[in-house]
Amino acid sequence: MMYGLQRAARMLLISWRINPLMWLIVDLKMQEMDGIQVIEGLKNIQPSIVGIVLTGYGSIPTAVKALKLGAYHYLTKPCQMAELETILKEVKDERNIHLRRVPDHYHGIVGKSQIIQNIIDTVQLVKDTSLPVLISGESGTGKELVARAIHFDSCRKENPFIAINCASLKPDLLENELFGHVKGAFTGATNCKDGLLKICDSGTLFIDEIADMDLVVQASLLRFIETGLFRPLGSTKEVKVNVRIVAAINKDIEEEVKMRRFRHDLYYRLNVCRVNILPLRERKEDIPLLMDHFLTTSPLVKDRTVTISSSAMEIFLFYHWPGNVRELFNLLGRVILMTKESMITKGHLVTFLPSALRKGHEKASSLKDIEKLHIVESLKAHGGNISATARAIGIDRRTLQRKITRYHIH
Repeated sequence: MMYGLQRAARMLLISWRINPLMWLIVDLKMQEMDGIQVIEGLKNIQPSIVGIVLTGYGSIPTAVKALKLGAYHYLTKPCQMAELETILKEVKDERNIHLRRVPDHYHGIVGKSQIIQNIIDTVQLVKDTSLPVLISGESGTGKELVARAIHFDSCRKENPFIAINCASLKPDLLENELFGHVKGAFTGATNCKDGLLKICDSGTLFIDEIADMDLVVQASLLRFIETGLFRPLGSTKEVKVNVRIVAAINKDIEEEVKMRRFRHDLYYRLNVCRVNILPLRERKEDIPLLMDHFLTTSPLVKDRTVTISSSAMEIFLFYHWPGNVRELFNLLGRVILMTKESMITKGHLVTFLPSALRKGHEKASSLKDIEKLHIVESLKAHGGNISATARAIGIDRRTLQRKITRYHIH
């Protein structure tokens, strides 16, 4: 039954590309699963579904349970059709107001999920302040994209936006890049060099992978954030600039602070404005829009029109995307580059499926087979740890345990 719910939800996701408003009216008492379980299961896969429970077995505890597990409303039988129509109109009006308020394309940020809408709301709140912003999220989720949106929709948009990656530079080089140096500061310093803070005056400096910044450099950055002043290497004079700092991290920054790999005082300075980008597997309703965006903007499809079949879309919606949006676009690009047809089908994906799905694909004649194969490979990758595997796949522990039993996985 759970597999049937997943397949139904994936098909709803495909139709969501046309109509982003979907509601579900279910009876409470049904065979195998009750209505509350159906709504809970579908909302785990597609959070935007609006669920209404209709039953003749009404009680206060049941109503509270239904609402806690994601139901929008709870009606007892017999209900008046006018009452149901009022609820559906209320759902439609609320959704239309929200969709008008938050666009599905905002400075390159694409999506209509509540997660993306919350990010856009946060960006619009903080964009014109001078406070630092900390963006956290897994690799490939689009942290620099959010940083660019903060800058290019702000009052600083006419001034420089410069990005630097801490993981790509040694501590002494990173310090030199940020603060610059004067002539004679060190062997080989034959000329003065302005650092990025000076070059970025009145603009935004995006510091990516800030957890990889050396503790000494962190101390210098902290002082700059607090005072707006910095001293180039070898100089005795301080320089004052107006630069907005936006930092990104793909690690657990609280854990980094706890392990003393990241300064707690710098953490408190950066963590004033926080934007958390959840992984793609937790907002799969955005996948169709992201794919449409890629298929209309990528240079790979400049001179052709490419569409995605329903069977291929199911594959894209099923996979848990450990590499997030970057991996999605990479896979789409490879398929388009190597495929001449105007429609991408499930058959085209065989060669390009990630290894966990590609292994034994000849044995996998259906999505059910692919799902079993994916679970087996994920369990192997996480040493049989149920909780870690469930988090990686994007489902809860109980659901994974049911699947392991159903597929006879040992």
